[in-house]
Amino acid sequence: MSIEAALTYTFLFISLYLEVFLLVSFLERRKKGVLLPSQLPHVLPTVAIVVPCFNEEYGVVTTVKSLLSLDYPKEKLEILLVDDGSTDRTLAVVAQFKDDSRIKIFSKENGGKHTAMNYALAHTEAELIGCLDADSIVAHDALLRIIPSFSNPRIAAVTPGIHVREPKTLLQHLQNVEYRLSVFNRFIMAVLGSVFITPGPFSIFRASIIRELGTWRYAHSTEDMEMALRIQEAGYWIANAPRAIVHTATPDTFPRLFRQRVRWTYGWLRNAIDYRHMLGNRKYGNLGLIILPSAIVTIFIGIYFFFRILFYGAQALYHKLIEYQFAGVTSPSFELFYVNTSAMWFIIFVSVALVLVLISTGSFIGTGRRMPPLSTPLFLALYSFMVPLWLTTALVRATFKTGVRWR
Repeated sequence: MSIEAALTYTFLFISLYLEVFLLVSFLERRKKGVLLPSQLPHVLPTVAIVVPCFNEEYGVVTTVKSLLSLDYPKEKLEILLVDDGSTDRTLAVVAQFKDDSRIKIFSKENGGKHTAMNYALAHTEAELIGCLDADSIVAHDALLRIIPSFSNPRIAAVTPGIHVREPKTLLQHLQNVEYRLSVFNRFIMAVLGSVFITPGPFSIFRASIIRELGTWRYAHSTEDMEMALRIQEAGYWIANAPRAIVHTATPDTFPRLFRQRVRWTYGWLRNAIDYRHMLGNRKYGNLGLIILPSAIVTIFIGIYFFFRILFYGAQALYHKLIEYQFAGVTSPSFELFYVNTSAMWFIIFVSVALVLVLISTGSFIGTGRRMPPLSTPLFLALYSFMVPLWLTTALVRATFKTGVRWR
């Protein structure tokens, strides 16, 4: 066997193993009974939701109205709107909410999302503090679905189920499928004690633990990843409430999606370097032994298969051009005898089928419906050719520490 074939089979095995491991972990968890805590405490905790705003005049009103519609006692809920040095009419727009007893409005010099979160933390005494990006909206029962997880004192944070908000373009429909897969991944990683991101849209934290750990940091423009790793480094846990539904705006063009994903992947790689002592460390359980190493390896797997397909695709095209030059146009034919039935292709087909199962499971966990989104076939056919583009770019930037821009 050649080195290339050995490498290909190794990468395929790793991908297949991880998919099976996650699916079996879910099935085992479900077999044991209740997947999620649902019992609310007798006394509900006080909660502060922070909305960091930088030039959000067009979307922030809808975001705030969704928070005001939360099913939660008014005297227990604070909504902190932090204008982070906006240069548009954001501050004037949010002023319409100043008379609501639940809302506090602050304005500060621009310093980034992490500074807005820390500013809000210094101005609240709530037991729990969360964040909602100004391009997102929450379901009315989202907070009540998150609260029960905090009955365990070791839980430092709870993440919601995030969905694409009103997908319109083809790219947004592809992301809608991706987010269903992410619902499954985030849920099962929480079950395994291995969450490595607390996303901006409506992750809720125990305020006392955040103060204990030292508040939010810049962290390569991905403070939500760094905080998740820091929480688990300290021995605390992160739970997930997939039915706490949040809808968030997603990029509608490829350049915007590309910039966002380069930032995410770059931040993940740089944070992984900062927390490299957790990699392969038994002290951190599944997170250190399986999830973190797998997350890094899958980046290289995606890049490897992308360039492998490009190489062999170009090679096949070259042979077709030579064939056309000497034999002219020939009518295509199909015979079952010539279908490739190698072990490699069998593993690929099984792996794709398992991805479909995971997407369907994510839909069930997040929405109660077993059917995946209608755009799932297009996602399986197209998205894997886009992902390596930002993976490669982010890997190069992380290697040379070039940094990324938020916007």
